[in-house]
Amino acid sequence: MDLQHISYRYPGQTTGLVDLSGTFPTGKITTIIGPNGAGKSTLLKLLSRQLVADRGTMTLAQRPLADFTAKQVAQRIAVVSQQHEVYDDLTVAETVKMGRLPYHGLFATVPDTEISPYLAQTQLTALAGEHLQNLSGGQQQRVWLAMALAQAPQVLLLDEPTTYLDVHYQQTLMAQLRQLATGGMTVIQVLHDINQAFTVSDWLWLLQAGKLVATGTPAQLRRADLLAQTFETPIEIVDVPRLGPYIVQVPVMD
Repeated sequence: MDLQHISYRYPGQTTGLVDLSGTFPTGKITTIIGPNGAGKSTLLKLLSRQLVADRGTMTLAQRPLADFTAKQVAQRIAVVSQQHEVYDDLTVAETVKMGRLPYHGLFATVPDTEISPYLAQTQLTALAGEHLQNLSGGQQQRVWLAMALAQAPQVLLLDEPTTYLDVHYQQTLMAQLRQLATGGMTVIQVLHDINQAFTVSDWLWLLQAGKLVATGTPAQLRRADLLAQTFETPIEIVDVPRLGPYIVQVPVMD
């Protein structure tokens, strides 16, 4: 997935994304990091075509994203967002089946067997008949992931996917994303946890105030000066036994 000179500004606002160009490598995990207000979630919305750029072009498999129909986009790009509207009367299975609609149609009946692999992959099989209102935030997050995987996308976009997950399921999710990338899926996510981002990613995009500061591998971007300038806070990188390089914020002393 490639971006060329992408710019976007919300109506009536002075901030936005400015002249972004870069590539999200196929079959890799790319994480977008940066301070609050950098434009990370806005970029995901542009990649999923929830927003339309003011300028520039985006391509998927060397084809302009604007040329795809809405159904074609849904068959290729899936999104796991921070916020979802919960429909109390839907069960887990019914929700996951919605991910198959781009292949069937709005009023089609999706068989249970078609979603069973996605329920198993996200450890939701035993909860298939539960209504979403009865689930915890972490369980609901796994439902949204299962629904996204049911789209069988080429590109998976995730906005803060670990927010409602405990440590165990965070590790499980990151292992699942690694398996998906190894299988050829392009995974693009936004994370606020910098150390987690540097640990799980193949590639990083570093944003600040709507601009692309740098892209590269974790080894290339693990620089105290670069991160301190971007996050506007003193940063040091220390070696932690069994963890390796670890990014820490240095307390500012009066």
